[in-house]
Amino acid sequence: MPPPCQVCYEDATLVCSACKCARYCSEKCQKQDWKTHKKGCEFQQILNRVNEEHAAAPRARPNSKRCTGCNVKFSRDYPCEDECPDCGYVVCESCACDSSSGTCYCPQSNFGRKYCSMEPRWYHTDGNGKAYCGDRHPETYPGEEYPDDIYEPEPRACNNCGEVTRVFKEKYRDHTYFS
Repeated sequence: MPPPCQVCYEDATLVCSACKCARYCSEKCQKQDWKTHKKGCEFQQILNRVNEEHAAAPRARPNSKRCTGCNVKFSRDYPCEDECPDCGYVVCESCACDSSSGTCYCPQSNFGRKYCSMEPRWYHTDGNGKAYCGDRHPETYPGEEYPDDIYEPEPRACNNCGEVTRVFKEKYRDHTYFS
């Protein structure tokens, strides 16, 4: 069901092209609302720019003296268990074992290990909760191979690491298939 029009509450099919937030059912309603919407529209445009700049900015490297997962201070008795060479995320032993705190900020890998070479798991995220949904070609061991029907018919370059190999069909890349 589409969101309601800002003016008459009918189904809105139009969106303000400037702020991308206000919704209208017709140009008539949009023109009728302009005096009210104008100030909010300008403010929303500023917010949109700030949000885009913030999202595009690289994340600051975490403090290497504390666990990024739980913030415990590292010591000789409680050392750093793992550190991502790419984003600098560091974890203690406890968080390295915990699937939610033990995921670094990298969108395509976890602590330098590419997601495409791992079996899909719910905690394979970019550190902000967005799931990895790219190609998969997990490493297998003798006797633990995946059935042929899980793979695409022909080998191709993986869209994550570039290796030419057989990758999972799209429906099998989702972690819920293996949960």
